[in-house]
Amino acid sequence: MPTSMLTFDRKASFDIRFKESAHKLTPKFIYVNIHMTVIFGHFSTFAHMIDNLLKAFQLSGKEITVFKKVLELGPQPASSIARIAELPRNTVRNMLDSLSRKGLIAKTRRGNTQYYSAETKESLIRILEHRLEQTEQEVKNQIGLLEKYGDELSVRHYAKSRPKITFYEGTSGLEKVYEDTLTAKNGLRSWGSFDANRDALPDYFTTYYRRRAKKKIPMISIHPDTKLSREYQEQDRKELRSSVLVPCEKFTLTPEIQIYNDKVNIVSWKDKLGIIIESQEIADALGAIFNLSYEAAEKYGKKSQAKRK
Repeated sequence: MPTSMLTFDRKASFDIRFKESAHKLTPKFIYVNIHMTVIFGHFSTFAHMIDNLLKAFQLSGKEITVFKKVLELGPQPASSIARIAELPRNTVRNMLDSLSRKGLIAKTRRGNTQYYSAETKESLIRILEHRLEQTEQEVKNQIGLLEKYGDELSVRHYAKSRPKITFYEGTSGLEKVYEDTLTAKNGLRSWGSFDANRDALPDYFTTYYRRRAKKKIPMISIHPDTKLSREYQEQDRKELRSSVLVPCEKFTLTPEIQIYNDKVNIVSWKDKLGIIIESQEIADALGAIFNLSYEAAEKYGKKSQAKRK
């Protein structure tokens, strides 16, 4: 029988059970025991810290379990995560999509398979900072409005000419911004990046362009000249688009701006934020600026073969 025996307790520390007197243990053995106790104690503290961090995002217990598996495994398809987490695949996929909408999980596509991975620390910090800034700004705006217009709360009319601004956040919010463009009556004018669009919402844009064309909504657009942009430009006639490509080293168009009806939308992929401004005056002004930039781009950019309508 050995002189001593090591066993794990629930807190992942070591318990030394002596069968003979303690003086027979060597200093090296005691040092290893103490060192491992510190290491496992640190892991326990770290796991507790992660749980508290995720609770700040108002996640359910199962969502926390799934996120920790993604954090542990790195980029994996939903089927692999479900198998290791011992949860139904559809349940895990729904949770992963929910975590993606909350900005905690990033989606990437490899071939025909969707992979999920934890967002970077910087992305999570940006989400929390944006929430904090938005909350603080909303409160300040509400206080300012009350101080300035509080006496008019009883007035029942509202100036129709005042612009209406709507904010949308997360993946589902950004999709709503683009769904609204399908109400365009006289086509769309757009500055944007095919690369940024595909990276942000790969599944969505696969069908969006086809649905827009099916509704017979033409688009006039300006894009940075990239390999992907040239591939999409070849589909201009099929997708009712007339596009011009401009040098990407001179013109970086990561956010997308679209003009249609009496609206202007702005989409920031970095902040996962969409804005729709409803104002005929603003839409007309930006429309004129777009026409001017399109004419300039046509003179030295790469123009599609589709005829401009």
